[in-house]
Amino acid sequence: MGSVDLAVGNIFGSNAFNMVLLVGIDLFYDGSLLASVSPTYAVTAAMVIIVTAVSIQGLLYRAEKRFWILEPDVVLMILLVLSALTIVCYTDH
Repeated sequence: MGSVDLAVGNIFGSNAFNMVLLVGIDLFYDGSLLASVSPTYAVTAAMVIIVTAVSIQGLLYRAEKRFWILEPDVVLMILLVLSALTIVCYTDH
């Protein structure tokens, strides 16, 4: 359909809603919600926040230089996602 802006807004909106939902659940949870989950989920949540911040920065700042056909923010996001997958793979379950 060619509505890339709608798709990107949907992804960011879903991410933001999930983070707000976690804050709301943490208010009613007995103790700390993130302290009771596996370290793998904490790493995953931190990496999602970092990748989202980099992608928002990429939307706000348009790079003039490209690496091959990719902008620097896309290269950084790819590296972050691959490193997150590696960290999660080697984190004890």
